[in-house]
Amino acid sequence: MSAEHTSIAPDVSPDGAAALELYARAVVATRHAYRRLALEDPPVSELEKVAEQVTKSAKNPALSVVLALAPAARDDAARAVQAAFVVSRVARGAADHERALVTLALAALLVDAGRARLASASHIDLEVFDKLPDALDLLSPAATATLGVTGARSPLREAASITAFEAAWLERPRLGPLYGGALGPRLAARLVCAARALLSCIAPKSGDAELSPFEALHNLATRPGADVSALALLSNTLGPIPVGTVVELPTGAWAVVGPEAAPDPRRPVLWELVDPRGRASEPGRELALPEAGIVRPIAARKAHFNPAFPLVAGAGRPAK
Repeated sequence: MSAEHTSIAPDVSPDGAAALELYARAVVATRHAYRRLALEDPPVSELEKVAEQVTKSAKNPALSVVLALAPAARDDAARAVQAAFVVSRVARGAADHERALVTLALAALLVDAGRARLASASHIDLEVFDKLPDALDLLSPAATATLGVTGARSPLREAASITAFEAAWLERPRLGPLYGGALGPRLAARLVCAARALLSCIAPKSGDAELSPFEALHNLATRPGADVSALALLSNTLGPIPVGTVVELPTGAWAVVGPEAAPDPRRPVLWELVDPRGRASEPGRELALPEAGIVRPIAARKAHFNPAFPLVAGAGRPAK
């Protein structure tokens, strides 16, 4: 790729249909690659292609819809794609060239690649057992790092694997301080970790309760030792009330926050779920936010709605 000095283009109007198609194709491709990571020459190049495609669409605000889609797909490959979507949206304006954005997206795709490689080599089906034995799981960051020097090598792949290694290490406190405390993690790794933690709160693999995107962001921000800088980057892009959050309006209607950019982040674009009389609304119906604003976000356990439904239903609308 020769776009090393190409500036990232500004946001375009949300294109939900394009985002959904890209998401589906990326998940299929990443799952296919993950199943073959134990090969002597693992297909990291296939993940690079996924990262490049995500990067090309980073200016599409509709990529943030993955926050609402996450509960429907919780396997490692799908989580990797969801994280790549989120970090690409966050970094689209900060990256000084397209190559840096591709590196970040690839890092998000590689965090669990080492884990998947170890599982495949050990004949462990993660769809059945979900977790590796502790002794094997502690090797996951190192297995991720080796992907940068296995097979065809490139500066992009090596940089992405280092970032992924750091993120995988940070997710395993049992390993102790990164680099023995001699060096801190790079911001890219911290951002990937924050995005994955957000997705894990929204769609936990454990028996923990699901949180709405708003609850998840608040939960992460109030944890001891929270990475305030990384969470601020997420909040600045996703909004203080992120995409996929169900909210109550003064009229009694319920709506879900859409991906469209709003002049005032505190007054996001909404898509109606239920009208003031409690009747289900037409799928994909955009709703004007009353002057009184939002009464409150609705907790995921109380919403009893799939927030992805109106967002997906409205995805077929042409981009404005």
